[in-house]
Amino acid sequence: MRDVYYFKFIGARTRQEKADSAAHSRFPTAVAFQDIILDCDEKAFKEGVRPGDTVRQAQLASPSCQIIITSDKSPYVLTSVIDVLSSVTLFVELDERDCGVFLQDPEKPLTEVLSLLDGMFDMAIVTKSRSKFLTKCSSIWVSQKVFKGHKILSSKKSWGRIEVGNNYILVDVEQGKEKTFLANMPLALLWPLPPDVISILYSLGFKTFKDLQQISPSQLTYQIGDWAHTVINCVNGEDISLVNPLTAKLCIEKIVELENMDLDKALKEVAEEFAQNGLGAKHITVTLAGDFPPVVREKKSIRPLYSFESLKSVVSNLIQEVANDLGNFSFRKPSTVSIFFRDIEQVSVRQMFLMEHFTGNRENRRLDLGNSEASVSLESVLSDIEKKYGESVLAWGWECEQKQSDVFRPEILRREKMLSFWDPTRFREGGEFTCPR
Repeated sequence: MRDVYYFKFIGARTRQEKADSAAHSRFPTAVAFQDIILDCDEKAFKEGVRPGDTVRQAQLASPSCQIIITSDKSPYVLTSVIDVLSSVTLFVELDERDCGVFLQDPEKPLTEVLSLLDGMFDMAIVTKSRSKFLTKCSSIWVSQKVFKGHKILSSKKSWGRIEVGNNYILVDVEQGKEKTFLANMPLALLWPLPPDVISILYSLGFKTFKDLQQISPSQLTYQIGDWAHTVINCVNGEDISLVNPLTAKLCIEKIVELENMDLDKALKEVAEEFAQNGLGAKHITVTLAGDFPPVVREKKSIRPLYSFESLKSVVSNLIQEVANDLGNFSFRKPSTVSIFFRDIEQVSVRQMFLMEHFTGNRENRRLDLGNSEASVSLESVLSDIEKKYGESVLAWGWECEQKQSDVFRPEILRREKMLSFWDPTRFREGGEFTCPR
């Protein structure tokens, strides 16, 4: 049986930044990224500073607190901590979004691991379980309670135990009790999901994981597509995702100057790189910079995006969102757009053509693009898709060198709510067309 841990460190980032800068150790200190507090030391914490506060809130809580501004929120800068953790297991995965660390099957017990990290942090909130999703969900949930001033005590629970030490809190969830432990968690802790999918779940009347534990994926598929299976597996503690081995930071960055903007060229370069290596990105972040604080928008997908069309669609929508937010401030002049492609994974690419029509038996079919029956069959397929998923899921257009050509090819756009369509046409034995239902 595997053991997965998630470490949420308090004070580790601040200690690292103070060591790398000329900050005074006698003053309360916090680290901020884009006006949000990432971490703080024990002195600042006692005076009321909390991770997640704005810089203004931190200064009001602790007027003497010194703020260290960083341009990188990822935990990769915690070199000392990473070196220690990588010495006890090969499976160390850094969580860039929430600045935590996943650990799997360490060679030493947790108390020895924490003793090796002595002096590198002020408090560690750790969860142990066989579910990777649960470990992070739990550690964030406990850290939120700690930030609100709740007192956490050692105790035995129906799902496991809580152990409180001098500088750590351990939540140990027994195998088979994951569903019980997760039941009362709020939907906001469904961290693998993008915010718009969580909003859809709230709009459907769901509030806690327990509400979702009582339904099947098929009941959610219409509203959130393939995310339904991920949701149900997560809320029941049945996800089988593994902790990835520690590797170099894998990220592709493109910076485009707005004065000489060539977005298509930048995205085509990324798409070509993905195609050559069989890769795709599941997390895209757009940052707009200028004579104002950077504005960031991001999009997560359940499947890796790799084609130029899909990348352009997502990036253009994100840039438009930023432009809309800045629309009321005409004096703001953006200068550059930075695009980050993260969560890069291997993909298997297979082309299909909706216009194709086969005749003959399964062993000896021939392709006939000129047959008018193909267009009739295609029309019925697309009509059926629109009835099931909505009219906005399909984009119609001409794609050919000569605009006067009679060749008509519709494009199916990959959208967050729809995710993707795979092989929407079916044929019976003998080549007769059957519409999907």
